[in-house]
Amino acid sequence: MKLATWNLQRLTRTTSARMSRVRPYMDAINADVWVLTETGEDVAPGPGYQGVATTEFDRACHYPGEVWTKIWSRWPIERLAPVSDLARCVVARVIPPHRAPLIVYGTVLPWPSSTWRGLASKGGVAFGAALEAQASDWASLQAAHPSDDLFVMGDLNQDLCVTKPSCCGSKLNQGRLREALARVSLVAFTGGVNDPVRRNSADMACIDHICGPARLSASVRSTTRWPDAPKPVVGLSDHFGVAVELD
Repeated sequence: MKLATWNLQRLTRTTSARMSRVRPYMDAINADVWVLTETGEDVAPGPGYQGVATTEFDRACHYPGEVWTKIWSRWPIERLAPVSDLARCVVARVIPPHRAPLIVYGTVLPWPSSTWRGLASKGGVAFGAALEAQASDWASLQAAHPSDDLFVMGDLNQDLCVTKPSCCGSKLNQGRLREALARVSLVAFTGGVNDPVRRNSADMACIDHICGPARLSASVRSTTRWPDAPKPVVGLSDHFGVAVELD
């Protein structure tokens, strides 16, 4: 099973020249489940995928046709109950043919200079408040679907480096994120020693993450980042895409 996430830097038109540059990467990754962020509602990773998107329009950051987050799956997918932040978050139940269903929580957390619901960015106030609201969603989803594995995926705007200073965010918010994930027995498969951006683009680190049950850590076959370059490629996206393959 391959899971992938990519912030598309406000790519909204499937007919744009930038989409023609994005498409080969999506085709090559060939993930079963995608979480696309800063994306167009109709920007699909390929034919045969079904999708669910955030439902609240964020007038401050977006224009018609653009959404913060959309989940795409090549397997049957159904939208689940409302989440705490309808503009940035969306949750779906994905039903693969070969394993138990999984719950996918797609999200964008506030970036270092971003406010959230009127809360200031300074001191990580906005990040912390948004994270707590989303973490409450995670716990509720686990309680409602105890037999399904929960995956949190998207642009978390915080690296999880263990050996070097933060590339994005802060040590305070890094600790908050680790603790919130641990509360619901999740880990970031794209953090620490498995961070494919830190591994292959040494001066940078993942801020887009794929998080899942800690008990599945041993099942991670590979972590991947693209494009294969020292930093994101201008004209493609200002973020790396990342993927995790699980046995």
